[in-house]
Amino acid sequence: MDSGAVPRVGRSRWWVAALGVSFLALLALALVPAFLARQEAALERELTVFSLARPMIPEIQLVYDREMTEVERFVSSGDSSSIARYRGHLERESQLLSDLRRVISGMPPTYLVELSRVETHNRNWKVLHSELMGERPLSTDLPPLPGESPLSTDPRAFRDRMEDDRARYDSVRVAVRTFEDRLIRDAAVARSRLEIQRMWQFWVTLGTVGLAVLGVFSMMFVGLRLQNLARRETQRRLETVTVRRDMRSILRGTADGLIGVDQDGNCTFLNEAGSRLLGYSPRELRGQAVHRRIHHTKADGGKHSESDCPVHMALGSGETVRVPDDVLWRKDGTSFPVQLIISPMKDGRNVRGVVLTFTDMTEIRAAEAALRDAVRARDEVLAVVSHDLRNPVGTIAAAAELLADVPMPSERRGEHLEIIARAAERINRLIQDLLDVAQIEAGRLSVRTKSVDMTEVFEEVFSQMRWEADEEGVELTVRVPADLPPVEADRDRIVQVMSNLIDNGLKFTEAGGRVTVAASRAPGGVSVTVSDTGPGIESEMEQHLFDRFWKGHADGTRGAGLGLAIVDGILQAHGTRIEVETEVGRGSAFSFTLRTGD
Repeated sequence: MDSGAVPRVGRSRWWVAALGVSFLALLALALVPAFLARQEAALERELTVFSLARPMIPEIQLVYDREMTEVERFVSSGDSSSIARYRGHLERESQLLSDLRRVISGMPPTYLVELSRVETHNRNWKVLHSELMGERPLSTDLPPLPGESPLSTDPRAFRDRMEDDRARYDSVRVAVRTFEDRLIRDAAVARSRLEIQRMWQFWVTLGTVGLAVLGVFSMMFVGLRLQNLARRETQRRLETVTVRRDMRSILRGTADGLIGVDQDGNCTFLNEAGSRLLGYSPRELRGQAVHRRIHHTKADGGKHSESDCPVHMALGSGETVRVPDDVLWRKDGTSFPVQLIISPMKDGRNVRGVVLTFTDMTEIRAAEAALRDAVRARDEVLAVVSHDLRNPVGTIAAAAELLADVPMPSERRGEHLEIIARAAERINRLIQDLLDVAQIEAGRLSVRTKSVDMTEVFEEVFSQMRWEADEEGVELTVRVPADLPPVEADRDRIVQVMSNLIDNGLKFTEAGGRVTVAASRAPGGVSVTVSDTGPGIESEMEQHLFDRFWKGHADGTRGAGLGLAIVDGILQAHGTRIEVETEVGRGSAFSFTLRTGD
């Protein structure tokens, strides 16, 4: 046979490989740019939708402004022509919202959600003045003004409601502005993505061309190298020595422990990572029985037999053995969780020994435990939320079904509408409590302090909670001196604190009992106490009082177990703490102090 036959065959194969690489590179050059171009076209269509929707937002806001102007004009002057202009603006509003909904119909559903939020705020705003401006009356749960029907067509009688009407209009403006900001932000992101896409298209095309050229030249270079087989034989010998050195470096540098084991189960080699994890030096463990030294006992304290040892199983079967969850024992007598892989070392068909590779799983097991805790916490949240939302949702559904299917007088309809409103308020309160707890846990709960008259706060809270106390059959008493000094606090948050404490007392006080709210002067501030005649709190439960979703033994009580956690977070944000005094069978008292402005 010609001595050059082998090199020629080798070179022909490398040329075929070079041609194959070049062909694949050219194929990528044809397909990849087309794929990137389709993505670019999709981004351009998205930008087109943004450009169509963006100008509509200011026009919608302008129509809302004009509607508000006509309402104010009619209320102030009684000019009936304002009603006609108002109806014209309503028609323009309907057209604009329809056009905007059609434009964004091809966009992600979040935009339709944002638009629905704008429409919801708009309907809530128009509830107050709908009948005043000649629209079909809308249902509302607002109390009527003295001497008038719930929705009056008299502009003079409506003036007392203008402040509420303007506040609801402000919420419409905020919703529109939020929607507009979302469009502007997403359009900027889309433009940035388009620029990045174009840059990628250029570099991918350039890289594909370079790959084709590089493939041809590299294969030519390899072909030329094949002509120097004799010289490379010498190089291989040198490379073998280098590889051995590299292997030793790799064994020293790897994070996993490696142990060489002979046919008798004795250690022949231990790398640095294994020495560090086990506490043995390579010299101490070499020649020692691996099973008796590091694998003699299970995690639960039971003994490992040699027949069950994965090292001996691999030596006997000649197959790789994997143990995902096991323990090894250090020199100092402590254990740590590991993952084991025992691979046989073969000389032909004969097993000369095994390589035991072990990975320290301590951090991974800790992460798994943390993940299980997080999943359990998530399940608890879902269980609480689903339980506490089911009742009010069922109430709303039942009342709405009765209103839709059963004719009834206006008084009965008003009662069912009030039931729906209360159930919706319970849902809203649960959602707001969840948001407050999230802000507290993230350290983002902010308070805006100013001078607050606590007498007014107590009056407001009493008026809010009186009907609940009546339903529970519990006496609600407020004992507040008239000369309390003003305090520095966030008024709305303090109202929330008082409501939660009173609500907590009402939940745990049986009918016929009493909840008392008291206040008095204290050094540098005002001391507030909410006490009840409930069953009291066992000492072992006191440490959990302010944990979120904790209800003690009262699992059947209403609420999600968030009230006291929110109270504690709000008072800490005010620089004060809540104190608890309780006695089993006699009730509990929750106290805190707010500083004055002096």
